[in-house]
Amino acid sequence: MLNKQAMKRWTFEGADARISAQVFNDAAEHTLIVLHGMRDHGSSLHCLAATLPHFKIVFADLRGHGQSDHSGAYSMSHFVADLLALYEFFDLTSAHVLGHSLGGHIATRFAALFPERVTSLVIVDGFGPPNTQTGLGIHTWIAAQRAQIEQLGAAPRRSGRLQDKAAATERYLRNQPRLSEEAAHYLSEMGVQAAPEGGLTWRWDPRVQMVWSTFSKAESEAMLECIICDALIITGSEGLAYWLTMYPELEGQNDWYQSELQRRINLIPRAKTLVIENAGHMVHFDQPVALSTAVADFLSPLLD
Repeated sequence: MLNKQAMKRWTFEGADARISAQVFNDAAEHTLIVLHGMRDHGSSLHCLAATLPHFKIVFADLRGHGQSDHSGAYSMSHFVADLLALYEFFDLTSAHVLGHSLGGHIATRFAALFPERVTSLVIVDGFGPPNTQTGLGIHTWIAAQRAQIEQLGAAPRRSGRLQDKAAATERYLRNQPRLSEEAAHYLSEMGVQAAPEGGLTWRWDPRVQMVWSTFSKAESEAMLECIICDALIITGSEGLAYWLTMYPELEGQNDWYQSELQRRINLIPRAKTLVIENAGHMVHFDQPVALSTAVADFLSPLLD
């Protein structure tokens, strides 16, 4: 992971929330904006800096994460508006954008809505699970929406407590077995904060989960066709394993999972695909060097 001293941190006003971002290589001519996923933080993608010396890289902490505000308002429109505010704060006419998971959803929507502002797009396992409810009708959709809305009222304002940073590191290593111990220590240091009642707590707001009830998969898919820039879609060879923990009905459905993923990728007119071996959903944890190299290989020719 990159030394924190190589970064400069900025705070700016997003859509009714203060957003924090770290900037690497501030004087570079080209800019890459990096958006992390749910329950993560911008620092977790610092591996990208090693292979992109010609880029100014803006590692944003999404609202409700890292050192950004816990606003309590987490619609997809809020996240996209925060990204637009980032462009304005850093005086960016256009930039390259990379998004992982939730960050991928934000990046694709922004690229569809503001195509003139996205030079190229990299999506790292950012399409979400396949739509297992296709063709099941409005009543099934209503039941799913009702369950999501009922869960919003029960969401706590803070994530669970941790005794110390060693406990946070152990949690990272237990949940991400391919993660190096050095990286787990770094992620823990950047990803926790003091809890009012003592001990530590994660730097993410559990209420962020409400974002999934603020847009539909059909809406997102329709927008993919409006992305006009060059795009690289990166997935891990073991990506299905992540979704099995939430959707056990996908067990044994790898062929269908891959075809459904490819169908969505094909909606983007100028998309290329790359599968990174021995990586799951958290590609930057499992194979940081392979991910960084793939992003550099994609972006470098676009600088000519």
